Amino acid sequence: MAIPYRGKAIRFRWRKTGKPGNPVEYVYFYERLPGSRIFRARCKRGVINSFINRVNGHVRRSRSGKTIYIEGRRADDLFRRSMILAGCSQCTRSETKLAEIVGVIARLGEFETLFWYSKMIKAYEEKGYRGVCRVVRAFKTLYEID
Repeated sequence: MAIPYRGKAIRFRWRKTGKPGNPVEYVYFYERLPGSRIFRARCKRGVINSFINRVNGHVRRSRSGKTIYIEGRRADDLFRRSMILAGCSQCTRSETKLAEIVGVIARLGEFETLFWYSKMIKAYEEKGYRGVCRVVRAFKTLYEID
């Protein structure tokens, strides 16, 4: 009998859109699996994977590769930073600006990370995608990315 994983998890899924043959990739953030989805963003798997490799995060992947289980002492911090990155990537079109955002998120302090994480969670719960994009716009303005 398999024991369900109780830590932080990131899961990727694809959804078909109006354009044929062009699926959109969504990332879902879970406090605990199964259940308790706290955030969803339109983000590519490669963006999250390269960020986790950049910050040397300790993760375990499922057999299918669609789920990332975050482990180790810095699991909460890596989970928060990955969620901030996913929120920013869904509201950013330019790859160069996204690379700048990755650098800024990697350099954030603990309290800054917690602040932006809580802002994005609150915006997602209250206003959804549009609320998150407002927080991302504030993030980009503060760190002079635009």
